[in-house]
Amino acid sequence: IKARLEETDPDRVKPFMAGAQEEVKKVLANFKNYQFFTGESMNPDGMVGLLDYREDGITPFMLFFKDGLVEEKC
Repeated sequence: IKARLEETDPDRVKPFMAGAQEEVKKVLANFKNYQFFTGESMNPDGMVGLLDYREDGITPFMLFFKDGLVEEKC
C-alpha cells in the first residue's frame, strides 16, 4: 500500500503509515480473535480482510485499509 501511495498520492504516505501502525498494534494485541479473508483468486497483491466480533460476541465487523482498496463499478 505504501509503494502505491508513493506513486499516486505522496502526501498521503505519512498519515497512512501513522494510522496503519496504530491499527496493526490493535490487531496484534487481539490476533487470536481475527479471521483472515482473501479473494477467490488468492492474488498476493490483493488485500486481506480481517474479521472480528464486537464485545457482544454476535456482531461481526471487518477491517480493511482504505488506501489499499480500489473502486470498481459493477
